[in-house]
Formats: sequence, structure tokens, C-alpha cells
Amino acid sequence: MPSFPSFTLITLQNQINTLNNSLNGALMGGVFRWRKGVNLPFLSTKTSTVNANKPAQFVGALVALLLLILSAPTAIASSAPGWRWYNEPAPIKKQPKPQVKPTSSVTVTRTQTLSPTEQMQSFKRYFDDTLNDAVINPKDEKKVEKSMLLNQYVSNQSSLYGMTFKKVLLDNPALSYTKDRPTEQAARSSYLALERSKKVRAVRRLADNGWGLFFVYNGLGEIDKALAPSVQQFASEHGIDVLGVTLDGQTLPSINQNRENQQHITVPFSPALVLVNPGTGEMKPLAYGFISQEDLLGRFLNVATDFAPDF
Repeated sequence: MPSFPSFTLITLQNQINTLNNSLNGALMGGVFRWRKGVNLPFLSTKTSTVNANKPAQFVGALVALLLLILSAPTAIASSAPGWRWYNEPAPIKKQPKPQVKPTSSVTVTRTQTLSPTEQMQSFKRYFDDTLNDAVINPKDEKKVEKSMLLNQYVSNQSSLYGMTFKKVLLDNPALSYTKDRPTEQAARSSYLALERSKKVRAVRRLADNGWGLFFVYNGLGEIDKALAPSVQQFASEHGIDVLGVTLDGQTLPSINQNRENQQHITVPFSPALVLVNPGTGEMKPLAYGFISQEDLLGRFLNVATDFAPDF
């Protein structure tokens, strides 16, 4: 026997009792009307001569339906309509909202990369502070040791830079200054001789192109008197003409040719050496003050090459 909820059995029992009472009342009160000629034995299973009216068929079907419900499986009974043949909707279970775990506060610090110059400035301040701290506290062994370690670190870095410098020069010999300008004494004299011949050729080239020298001086000036013989000797040796121009009217006998200025040349200082091209009237200052013959050769080379770099 299938199990039903208590309220379902009570409801079915009430329906059956009501049906029985209605049936009995109908039979007793003449609800069913028999056709003429129909005898009581129509209740037999033989239906060939039986012709019941339609209300009787309806009652029989209703009884059969009730019996079918009572003998139905448990699944049907459990899914049968509820109270007063009405299924109340099951409450919808709401899914609990996921709880958001509180996140711990995190402080984000944006780091800034220092440039090499800023790094060196920062290290230098640290190095100076450490060294000064050790000097101010000379009996503090920890501070003195710290300054010594920093000195050792700087020395090692300098040594590493020097070795890398040498390696780069071997990989790129064009970067070497000593490649064309040797510093060893064995090759130094040969290098200087080549350089001097280059400068001498520059003086000769300017002289061949019509350039000469104006030696502007004050006849009473001591530096002017000391420089005059060197200028004359330089001009004679390298084949360039020189003309002495006196500013105060006092001529110097160590200069072969002299002339008074008469406001033709204005110089800020004296003595002064000026390159002059009489053919074009062009003038170029060469040197002010005292200058040696070797340095004067270099100035000729600078002017001849329009001060092109020689290193």
C-alpha cells in the first residue's frame, strides 16, 4: 500500500463518503430512471441486453478513477495536488552572496631609476660622509674600518676601469692618442721632428702665398725689446718678411725694417704679431705678448689650417 500524506488520505476519504451518500440518495430518490422493460438483473456482467442510462456510466467511471488513485505508486501520490487540489509553489532558495574577503592594505611605492650622474653624486655624498665621520671620530674602529672599505672599493673600481680601457684601445686602436703621438722617449724625438717639419712647411706655404709679419711694439717696453730679436731670427730662418711697426715712435734696432704706425694699425696689446697680406689687404692676429719660436710655429700652422684640430 503506498504511503500518502495524512491530509491527502483524509481528503480522499471525505470524497468517497460524499460519493456514497450521493449514490444511495440517488437510488432511493429515483435519480436513476430505468427504461421500460429493463429488469434488475442488468447488473450482471453480461452487457448484451443491458442498456443503462448515462448517469450510471458516469458514476461507475468516477468510482474506477478513485480506485486508480488509491492504488497509484508513491511517486504519483507524492506529486498529487496538495491542499484543496492546489499545489503551493515551493519557496525559491536564494543563493547566499559570496562574502568578499577584506584585502589587506598595500602601499605601492614607485621606484625611480637614477641616472649614472645622479648615482655618482649620491655615492660621492655617502663616501664623503663616511670619510668625514671617520676623521671626526678617529677612535671609532667601526667608522674607520667602514671608510677603509670604501677606499678599497673605489680603488678596485678604478683599477677595473683602467684594465677595460686598455682592452678597448686594443679592440679600437683608432681611439689611442699615443698611436700618432708617442710618449716613449725613444719615439718622442722622431715624433717632434715630424711635427716641427709640418709647422715649418705651413710658414713657407703662407710666405709663398704673399703673407708677411707685422711686429707691432712699443720701443720703450721691456717685453717688446726682449721679443724683437727672436722675431727677426724667426723671420730670417723661415723665409718670411717682417716689418716692425712702432707705436710710441721709438724703434728697435734688432728689427731690420721699422716704420711708425701713424694710426694704420690698432692692437689691444703690445707686443703683437699680425699676419698681413699686402696684395689683398687681409690681416690676421697671430700672437699677443711674449711667445717662443716653437709656439710661433704652431700658431702659423693653426692659421694655415684655419685652426683645424690636430689631435
